[in-house]
Amino acid sequence: MGPVEYRDVIIGLWTVWFVYWVAKSWSNKRTVYRANRTGWVLALLGGLGLRSLFERYPHFFRTEVLMRGSAMEVIGIAVCAAGLGIAIWARRSLGTNWSGGPTIKEDHELIRTGPYRLVRHPIYTGLLVAGFGTAFGRGRLEDVVLFAYAFLCLWVKSKIEESLMLRQFPRAYPEYRKRTKALIPHVL
Repeated sequence: MGPVEYRDVIIGLWTVWFVYWVAKSWSNKRTVYRANRTGWVLALLGGLGLRSLFERYPHFFRTEVLMRGSAMEVIGIAVCAAGLGIAIWARRSLGTNWSGGPTIKEDHELIRTGPYRLVRHPIYTGLLVAGFGTAFGRGRLEDVVLFAYAFLCLWVKSKIEESLMLRQFPRAYPEYRKRTKALIPHVL
């Protein structure tokens, strides 16, 4: 890529996102109901299992599945930045209703503005776009596997959140769900 390494730019982008996320997490509404946290433990164990596989079979998982080069890295960086931008936009739109896990907040609101007009889970959309960009620029099999695992974890988490939203907003959420796709506008 040149004097600035792809890895450093990607780490910088994800660091900016992480710092923003942590800074905004202190001003959320009080939680009145939290879904079971077993899913987080299972996701963590699955991630650790993948890490172990990657370390045990590095030559297999570090196989390049996409042609690497400066153009691919620039595209990966742009896609990652766009995805993180979507996630931050969605987080700002969600405001104090946000939480790291599936919860119901005090005076919980059903947000249908900003990116929530387009998809029901725009934070996940943004994170998946960012993850795709990160993987695209590196082009390794391990990145493809991690992206697929992240998609699976976020899809399962979205289903848990949907059940909470249906319970909290029994009239409004089914209508919102009917007209707004989960992750990709007009598609999925």
